[in-house]
Amino acid sequence: MSLTDEMTTQFGVGVLAKPMTKAEAYRLFDALKAVLIEHQTRLDAMELHGVKYCGVYQKALNYRRGHVVTMDGAMWTALADTPEGVAPGSNAAFWQLSGKGKPTKRVRATGRQQ
Repeated sequence: MSLTDEMTTQFGVGVLAKPMTKAEAYRLFDALKAVLIEHQTRLDAMELHGVKYCGVYQKALNYRRGHVVTMDGAMWTALADTPEGVAPGSNAAFWQLSGKGKPTKRVRATGRQQ
């Protein structure tokens, strides 16, 4: 919502057409303060969690922004909340390559394992 829309909702079109009174200015400042506090709370929560390692990528899970997974020898960071089934490397809007190693090589076991 834009500031103009918010002010129109709070004060009405007629009030905005004339100069603001001191009481209206204080109401506007209170509304802006509430929005700033909400944004500060969200920012604090994001900074508190930072990056979270979630292990090997699993297609049945949703990942949130900042989650880090490994897949095929690489480390990937989620850039946005990622729906299930969107694999790292398949969509640049959701994943960023953070570190690349050698891909894992599967070796067949020979003989009898104990």
